[in-house]
Amino acid sequence: MNKIMLLFLMISILLITASCSGNNLEGTKPPIPVVAIESVKIPVVRGGYCWFECADAPGIPESVERKEPKVVAKNAGINITFNYEPKPSNIQITRMKIGEEELYNQSLTVPSEQGVYYYEINARWNYDDLNADSSYAFVIVVK
Repeated sequence: MNKIMLLFLMISILLITASCSGNNLEGTKPPIPVVAIESVKIPVVRGGYCWFECADAPGIPESVERKEPKVVAKNAGINITFNYEPKPSNIQITRMKIGEEELYNQSLTVPSEQGVYYYEINARWNYDDLNADSSYAFVIVVK
C-alpha cells in the first residue's frame, strides 16, 4: 500500500510541475530563425537566451567571427523566418558596420554600400503563459 501511495505521490508531483512550468516551449534551446537573402541561405548563430534556463553568449561581431560571411547583392531583401509556433511577439534587428550602428523594426534590405555587415536579431516571446527571449547573429559581405 505504501508503494502505491508513493508512486501516486511521485506521479502527482510530476504532473503538477509540468503543468505549472509557465510556458509551452519545446526543446531545450530557442529555435534558430531561417535567414535568406534572395536565394542565399545565411548561417545564423544563437546568442544569449532565456528559454527554460538562461545562457550568456558573446555579442557581435565576436559571436560570428568563425563564420565565413556570405556574399550578397546590394539592396536585396532580407527574409527572417521563425519556423516555430508560437512566433516571437517582438523582433528587433540591429545592423552594424564597424563604426556604425542602426536599429530596424521594419522590413530589411541589404545596404547599397559595399562592406562587411553584422546583424543581431533579438526575439521575444511574450504570451499569457510564455516568456522567453533569444538573440541571434549573422554576417554578410555586400559587393
